[in-house]
Amino acid sequence: MTFPPPDKNNIINLLPQNLSAANKKNIKQFRFFSLLYDPAMKYFIRRRIHKSNPLMHQVIWKKLIGSVSQARILDLACGTGGLISSINKDNHYTGLDLSYEMLKKAESRSRKKGFKRCRLICASAETQIFPRESFDLVITDTALHMIPDWQKTIMEASLSLASSGVLIGAVPVMGIDEEFDKSWEKYSSTPQFHALTKEDLKKNCHENNMDFTTVASNGGMLYFRACKQKQTTPVPV
Repeated sequence: MTFPPPDKNNIINLLPQNLSAANKKNIKQFRFFSLLYDPAMKYFIRRRIHKSNPLMHQVIWKKLIGSVSQARILDLACGTGGLISSINKDNHYTGLDLSYEMLKKAESRSRKKGFKRCRLICASAETQIFPRESFDLVITDTALHMIPDWQKTIMEASLSLASSGVLIGAVPVMGIDEEFDKSWEKYSSTPQFHALTKEDLKKNCHENNMDFTTVASNGGMLYFRACKQKQTTPVPV
């Protein structure tokens, strides 16, 4: 698939016209929240809501993806590009997010990083815009619980992964930290958020031909790796 050239902000706009009401609401909220997103995540949301340690969050991600090199990487629902600091610049980086305003911040980070190849795309994570097997690694940080159709997002991530490719994610889940569970009840009762569990993620990954493994936890944050299984072609008889 050939994408149109990026605009003046170095962003490729592929946002569909037929967005769901939930996604339109997300765009509106993140348009205003983008200015405060990074400090809010660091000083309030991770500590107070997710009951996690922000520094440990960065350390875990660095261990998970810091050694990856010369790979095709898709940062799914990348937001302001918070994971860019953990990625080697010799990779081919694609950042995708629903919010154009958040992507403008990611563009600044990616430019300073100096990736071997980089593109930023404004699009829905629920819609497949890439050819199959386009990426060696798909990463997603603190996003699946806010994506309306998170199941379809995982399915599309699997389709975009090459054989033996890997999906690595971090998401707040119920059932691993009692303090988080208590605080999350009032948020997960709203349509904007999901009360996901480890079993929800594991089941969906398995349904999409990916082996699921928990690699770490940090308060209510679960870090997982899902490796795409190799496809075997039946031998004609």
